[in-house]
Amino acid sequence: MTRDTLLAIACVLAAAPALAAQAPPPQKGTSDSDKLEAAAENLARMKTSLKQVLARVEEARNEKDVVKLNCVNEKLTQIKALLKVAEQADISLHEAVSNKDVVAESEFAKITIARSKVEGLRAESEQCIGQLAYIVDEKTTVEVQQPSNLPGEPGDEDAQERRRRGPPFPVPPVVRPPPASRWYQ
Repeated sequence: MTRDTLLAIACVLAAAPALAAQAPPPQKGTSDSDKLEAAAENLARMKTSLKQVLARVEEARNEKDVVKLNCVNEKLTQIKALLKVAEQADISLHEAVSNKDVVAESEFAKITIARSKVEGLRAESEQCIGQLAYIVDEKTTVEVQQPSNLPGEPGDEDAQERRRRGPPFPVPPVVRPPPASRWYQ
């Protein structure tokens, strides 16, 4: 596993308790078949998001824009890791449902959290492609405003005197250390 994959998995596992509170909890009356259907739908949505981000990667490659490509590739790596976590949670969910285990709730929550994270990353990948920070437009103008009382203006006699005198402090002498080797001289 790469560092980005491990980082994405760690983020999911670390954020699971906090995001579980944000994610709509499954109702206590949710049947196991409903959980399996919702999990399958969530996985399908994540795979669709993955395809969309892959299209964005291809778009960035065609534009030969390294900044956009790096940004989208980062999101793609995280989405792949989250999808892998969700697929493993789906397998565990199927096992838990067949064994009537209470772990099914947490596995279902993992899938739901991963889906919300993937949707966020897909949106961020769209922002990567839409980056306008590096585009310079011919309509861009810069206006510089200077205060009128700055020293050194044509009518400032003090500035002319300072220029005539030179720097305010004498230039320190340059003292070089002796050569490190007798061979280099």
